[in-house]
Amino acid sequence: MPPTLYVLTGLPGSGKSTRAAEIIAATGAAHVDMDAALRERGISIVDYESRFAVQPQVEVTITPLLAAGSSVVAEFGSWTREERDRLRGYAAGTGARTELHWLDAPIETCIERVAARGGDGADVLATMLRESAGGYVPPTPDEASQYDAYVPPSAG
Repeated sequence: MPPTLYVLTGLPGSGKSTRAAEIIAATGAAHVDMDAALRERGISIVDYESRFAVQPQVEVTITPLLAAGSSVVAEFGSWTREERDRLRGYAAGTGARTELHWLDAPIETCIERVAARGGDGADVLATMLRESAGGYVPPTPDEASQYDAYVPPSAG
């Protein structure tokens, strides 16, 4: 069976990390996690300038893993189609399948989960959710059709 690139999308607190853990447990996929990569570098997950500077370095680890036959869970948030398309593009030429998993939850639920999780930047994330969640661009049917499989919020 060919490897799979699992692209997870959703707001902070929507359930991406939980879904990633489920996929990893079921498939043995590698986890390419932007928040973890930032923590490993001693960077706050809410230092967005640094986050955007580091993200390309983290993303480029995806293709070699897929090319070596490993499935990959890409956990970046992926607020826009452009970002999701870029992530999907890392599977090109590797023979890997692609799956888009959209995680969705009400804003107040996301805020409660972020607060309960605590840690670095939880209060900043909660404020950002209140002020900026409208900037999240949900996947469209056209976008979903570009993947080998699409898992909408209710199907998780």
